[in-house]
Amino acid sequence: MALARFVPRKVITLPKSLTPDAVPEYREAVPATVPWRELALFVGITFLGITAVALAWAAFGEFDDESDALLFGGVGMFTPAAGLVLTAVITGDIRTPRRWLASTGLIPATPWRRHVAYLAIGLALPLLLLALTLGIGVVAGVYEPGRPFPFDALAAELTANLLTFLPLLVLMFGEEWGWGYLLPRLLPLGVWPGVLLSGLIWGLFHAPLTLQGYLYPNLPGLLGTLLFTVGSVLLGCLMAWIRMESGSLWPAVALHGSSNLLANPIPAVIGTATDPANANVHTSLPGSWPSWIAMAIVIGALALTGRYRWK
Repeated sequence: MALARFVPRKVITLPKSLTPDAVPEYREAVPATVPWRELALFVGITFLGITAVALAWAAFGEFDDESDALLFGGVGMFTPAAGLVLTAVITGDIRTPRRWLASTGLIPATPWRRHVAYLAIGLALPLLLLALTLGIGVVAGVYEPGRPFPFDALAAELTANLLTFLPLLVLMFGEEWGWGYLLPRLLPLGVWPGVLLSGLIWGLFHAPLTLQGYLYPNLPGLLGTLLFTVGSVLLGCLMAWIRMESGSLWPAVALHGSSNLLANPIPAVIGTATDPANANVHTSLPGSWPSWIAMAIVIGALALTGRYRWK
């Protein structure tokens, strides 16, 4: 299969602290043109994998069972990584392993201090988004915090989640390695078209699950899929920013893990949704409408300060 050649001259501008001479592999992460056939192979393998997992989960497990979520969800989260590796094997791209690994973001392209800073941002950003989400929910009357505020319960929840954070972060890696490969290869379309299309693919990746009621058991499957896809596109904009600004997939892994494992369990601990049957519509990140507003605020701030100006 013929692939688009990687041409160092026709690439996006590196983050300010990077130079092409320091990290030549990073320049090769963005091709001159979109390798459509390669990406079609990757997306096809990935979507076939997640569809098989979703059907097996529905047949042999329960969507609201934690152990089933860990088993089937964990396997499902590795389907993008499997799609990436199989695509590289089929196309022969894996024959140049260092270049290939660098082009997927696995090898950080930033100085370690800057990389650590982006890891910290990835961990903190979902908690900021959650605070904005719940604040919007309170103002809109769809969320009620506990009174008095349960500081002890919040501390206990965060402590418990932090203990399992690193082991479960491996699951987030399975997804983000795949998306860290996909995003740069869509950027020849332009920054915003590439970012939005990447987020759309990420959202639709969950469709085999959300169509069956995953996350939104009391909503029609199509509506739940629409809600989560909109949220994925918005969160995908933030994932794209931290992926490309850091030159690495690891801050995106941290952001994804913090969202799933640290932020999302908090609303049920410190308060209640006024419509408990549809709590995810009002409190979850990224699948609730208040979180869309929160993410749009942060995306707007980043855009206005020039953080999406990759050329």
